[in-house]
Amino acid sequence: MADPMPIMKDAPKARSPEELRGFAVVAEACAEAFLNEPSARIVDDVARVARALGDGRLDGVVADEALRQRYSERFFVPTGPLYVPLSECSVRGAAEEEGRVRYAPVSGARADHVLRCYRAVGFDYRALAGFGPAVGSLRPDSLAAELAFMAFLARAAAEAAGEDPAASERASELLRQFAREHANAWLPRAARLLAAGADDLYARTAALAADAVGSIGA
Repeated sequence: MADPMPIMKDAPKARSPEELRGFAVVAEACAEAFLNEPSARIVDDVARVARALGDGRLDGVVADEALRQRYSERFFVPTGPLYVPLSECSVRGAAEEEGRVRYAPVSGARADHVLRCYRAVGFDYRALAGFGPAVGSLRPDSLAAELAFMAFLARAAAEAAGEDPAASERASELLRQFAREHANAWLPRAARLLAAGADDLYARTAALAADAVGSIGA
């Protein structure tokens, strides 16, 4: 991907404002689930957007103490069997060795390019709010950061549609390119890695995010 993602001559027509806003709602709800300890509101938000898409995979999930413990095990206990480092560099560079997954380092050229994409449109991933340890460990290519960025682009495209169609089309195309060349290249694998450990809120939310990003990046 060229730096920082110029519009291609054969770029498709931008999506409708309704489609863009709908995607933003899904991406934001999924990002929030990874940025915060589970609560009844957060679980309900993710389940609600899934149901709006005709997807009941999150129905019945309960934000109890066991789920809060699972959140910790998933993302803050690197030596545990359920841990998955949800960053693009780590997951895209992961390799399986004798039945175990060895994750790649959490920094690299892909993360650097993601950060340049953010800066090109004035998105600051460090301003995202959430659970202290989760926010403190965010990297540019973290799953929550990439989802929040795509929601940012989607809303920008939707809001500009009426008054500035050219700006709307540009934001929509930037969203499509970022989805195709970054998020789509690792979210499905991240969802599979989470599901291999347990079929829980986080595996299902990652799968929901992967499906939404796959659609917007098509």
